[in-house]
Amino acid sequence: MARILMAWELGGGMGHVVPLSQLAQVLIDRGHQVDFVLRDLAGACDGLGALAKHPRVRLWQAPIWTAQLQGVAPPISYAELLFHAGYLDARRLLSLVQAWRNLFDAIQPQLLLADHAPTAMLAARTMGTMSMATAVIGTGFFIPPALAPLPSFREWERVDPARLVQTEARALATCNALLGQFEAAPLAALHQLVAADQQFLLTWPELDHYGSSGRQHAQYWGPLPAREQGGAALWPASTAPESRPRLFAYLKGEYGGVERVLQCLRAGPWLSLVHVTGLRPDMRQRFTHANLAFSDGPVAMAEALGQAQAVLCHAGSGTVCTALQAGVPVLMLPMHAEQLLFARRVSAARAGLYVLEADLAKQLPAAMQQVMVAGELRSGAQALAARHGATPAAEVGGVCVRLALRCEALLAARELA
Repeated sequence: MARILMAWELGGGMGHVVPLSQLAQVLIDRGHQVDFVLRDLAGACDGLGALAKHPRVRLWQAPIWTAQLQGVAPPISYAELLFHAGYLDARRLLSLVQAWRNLFDAIQPQLLLADHAPTAMLAARTMGTMSMATAVIGTGFFIPPALAPLPSFREWERVDPARLVQTEARALATCNALLGQFEAAPLAALHQLVAADQQFLLTWPELDHYGSSGRQHAQYWGPLPAREQGGAALWPASTAPESRPRLFAYLKGEYGGVERVLQCLRAGPWLSLVHVTGLRPDMRQRFTHANLAFSDGPVAMAEALGQAQAVLCHAGSGTVCTALQAGVPVLMLPMHAEQLLFARRVSAARAGLYVLEADLAKQLPAAMQQVMVAGELRSGAQALAARHGATPAAEVGGVCVRLALRCEALLAARELA
């Protein structure tokens, strides 16, 4: 039995916690203990489910940088993302690294599994190479490729190559200055910050945010199937519903164009079942219609996807990959750069479309019509699922079991070293 530390430091939402919980469940069933060190404990119980109260699970607050940078341009690279996490200089970063070191001392893990937790990985380097095995897990966006400098993730904009070189040099210098304080070996390039005994890329090559360049020896484990939870898919009560196409939508109430999207759904010729987090009650009342029904909470995705012709969402990788595994095309409304980059990959795979918020009025109705018909996009989604082996709900444990076995191999190798 080993103690495993699962760390999440950067990013928002429960898209980090839920995959960790799926893997943790398998590891716990196999007799291990798991300590979750999480950026956001407020939603941990929702993300972890029953695991939050398991006797072999402990919850800890992750050390995070809370200061806000003012007057800076939006980040264009992984290095600039790190600036928003305290990597402007070693003095800013030292206390965070020391806090992670204190957690390692308190928990005594044999394996660190990091999901978008670069400072945890940096701190692990200061502990010595034999202190614990390490692995990083997540989509391609959170595990940048072995390139120097790391590429811009705003590929739709013209970026000065000198900026990439300069900002990466500063982030690298910060890392190395800090490592030097602990007499640890320096990094030769910034991508080594996420170098580990194992990288668990939970995506397909076609949907890798950065593409397959720089990943010559990468192993793609594929996306995890959605955790089965949520209520029944209750579609609008309508005349002859079996003859009308259906669209399932998962949206966020804070999205600036949510009202225009709901207007389009209500006016459409299809039936829409919509789950909107944080939707104002007055908007729900105003848009409920014979064509449009709102769910009171999360919807069981397997049931919804078995009945829907398309999915509308914000290009979160979990929702998109769940739909594509079922061979259902997606229409995406990205809310930030990571989602837009991912939406571009899905569109390039001809398995979906995306519409920017500024273009909703001109493009949304036609895009909805295109994704709802049985045409190229549906064929593309089905081809993608067939190419990689669609994972039905009954095989949810399949990928997680393989991940767990690899984690145990890392633990065994550490014991023999």
